Amino acid sequence: MAEINKVVALCIRDKKLLIVRNKGEMMFFSLGGRIESGETELECLHREVKEEVGCSIKQPVHFKIFEGMNHDGTKTIRLSCYLAELEGNITPQSEIEEYAWIDKDYLQKGIQVAPTLEKQIIPELIKKMLL
Repeated sequence: MAEINKVVALCIRDKKLLIVRNKGEMMFFSLGGRIESGETELECLHREVKEEVGCSIKQPVHFKIFEGMNHDGTKTIRLSCYLAELEGNITPQSEIEEYAWIDKDYLQKGIQVAPTLEKQIIPELIKKMLL
């Protein structure tokens, strides 16, 4: 069983994926976070997106579960990913410093993303022709 369980919103527009970067970090992550006690995955997803970028989500559809290591390689991580549309204007909140929309050529632009995002999620989105 994974040491970290998270729910992730994969927000895609025009074949670009929304990613965020926390203050003081170099690496970008997907929207989402850990489920709080008594929360469902969808409740967590709605809360986390609101807390991170100030938006609501609509029509979340479960995409896939990915498992790997966290960004510093110290813990196993399980990401339950949902495709979702954003409603509202993106405004970085609390710990979020920056956001970006990336396409499949993000590496050539020097953008660093979390390992599971780079090695599993983005390749799957490309394979499904979503990016």
